Amino acid sequence: MKGITDTTQFVRNHDWKKNQIIDPIGTPPDRFAPLSGNNNYRSGKIASFEQLKMLKKKYGIKRVVNLALDSMKHQQDPNFNCGGMEAPCEPLWAEELGLEYFPAYLSARPPSPDKWEVIKAMLAKGNTLIHCTHGVDRTGAVAGAWRKTIEPEVTNETILPYTYAFGGQWKMASDPNRHLRDFILNAQYDPAVRSAVDRSMRFNLPLIFGGIAFAALGGAIYWRFFRKLS
Repeated sequence: MKGITDTTQFVRNHDWKKNQIIDPIGTPPDRFAPLSGNNNYRSGKIASFEQLKMLKKKYGIKRVVNLALDSMKHQQDPNFNCGGMEAPCEPLWAEELGLEYFPAYLSARPPSPDKWEVIKAMLAKGNTLIHCTHGVDRTGAVAGAWRKTIEPEVTNETILPYTYAFGGQWKMASDPNRHLRDFILNAQYDPAVRSAVDRSMRFNLPLIFGGIAFAALGGAIYWRFFRKLS
């Protein structure tokens, strides 16, 4: 998925045990959905090494931003001698798969300015997955702020319904997400970041056309070679 999107359609797959045991590779994480940029996505927690491997192979994920330490609570993998939040598996899985991995663990408050700069840089490169535990509150805050950063037409009146559409605690009376909501509302369009996103999306075009040209050249050589033999 390349480009700007406001889709609120997502994969419903909240059974982490099913992902680990019954269907370890076929189904993306819960609330898996496209996010604006060059092949960016958002989701809930990663269930297994095989699921992360599938995301790399099938969806082209090259970078992972983990927004929640508690998202790794149920991860277990004897092959990596890891499990739980004390010995998290996900960084080891990412390293094994050659993925760029950034732990930006949040609570009910948004990322620090330094972490936000790293998150924006990774999303600007593209092929990036951001996730928390359920893919709604912390992921929603980062996804909403990201869209405001690169989409000049997005207003607070349009970004909040997008954020709420993924569920979460946004409308609870106690308002536990007030700091995360403020983070979204205070985000500003940044033309420099948008330019980086546009460059990332254009970068693949020469590779595509180069591959087509190489294939055509190879076909021509192959055809002339066999004509001489005949």
